[in-house]
Amino acid sequence: MIFLSEHDVSELADMDDALQAVETALAGQGRGTVHNAIRSRAALNGMNLNLLGGAVGPVNSLAAKIYVTGGGSAKFWLLLFSADGDCDALMEADRIGQLRTGAASGISARFFARKDATVLGLIGSGYQAWTQAEAIVRSTEIKTVQVFSRNFSKAEDFAKRFAEKFPVEVVAKHTIDDALEGADIIATMTSSKESLVEQRHIKAGTHYIFAGSNNPQNREASGAVLAAADLLVTDDREQAKIEGGTLRRAVAEGAITWDNVGLLGDIVAGEKSGRTSDAQITVFVSQGAGSWDTALARIVFEKATAKNTGTKLPIAGGITEGRR
Repeated sequence: MIFLSEHDVSELADMDDALQAVETALAGQGRGTVHNAIRSRAALNGMNLNLLGGAVGPVNSLAAKIYVTGGGSAKFWLLLFSADGDCDALMEADRIGQLRTGAASGISARFFARKDATVLGLIGSGYQAWTQAEAIVRSTEIKTVQVFSRNFSKAEDFAKRFAEKFPVEVVAKHTIDDALEGADIIATMTSSKESLVEQRHIKAGTHYIFAGSNNPQNREASGAVLAAADLLVTDDREQAKIEGGTLRRAVAEGAITWDNVGLLGDIVAGEKSGRTSDAQITVFVSQGAGSWDTALARIVFEKATAKNTGTKLPIAGGITEGRR
């Protein structure tokens, strides 16, 4: 059993790995070979314990992610198991989470965005917003990114840094309306409690990604935007019913029902159709799934093993017989 630090993970994993891992997990979910342990939470003195996990048949792996959040801070840990129950690794998992969350949005854009989509409107400029933009740029033909942040200087900094890394034009915008003007793909990664994308932002042919509302109190889009969708999907419907603020609030208002909400995995697996015309409005509401962490952690572990990276722990990872 080995330990992999955030530095180790960052040296081993990149967005290409994340896109491969998350597509594997989503396709397996659609085919019934992948299962999520949906997130549960417990609170104490302003801190929150969060637990989620996944079983990913295509890579013979299980994993549990455990993290504590509070006061704007967080610490992420992941335990990776082989299919026979042996614990292969303990990892710090902040980078894994950042990569896999962005990758899911990139995959949704590849399956749902128009082939001629060239402009991304991005709301949010933080740590997670970076990989949202990176994955979408890698997965589509985006040439321009228009980014809005409540703090304009942060949007400017994001634009400068992103343009240095990727061959796209990146422009900081002062308002949400300006950032979304002419956008073919719209992505949000915020902790907003009230909707940011409204009825006036609905445009035929647009793909919308709402990736920040994995909290019942959060909301990034109005019910009208979700109701306008020809295709509306999430990652895990049962998890969304518990914590998906954007979806839950739209259902509570009567704008949509849960029967309107499909699964991205079904489209990736080819079980259901994605976009069928350029005029369709498509929406992906992301909560984040433990199977994504599991699939990416397996890639990280295999790379670490090949490179003899990581710290060997003085404990055995095997299961104990006769306990159950």
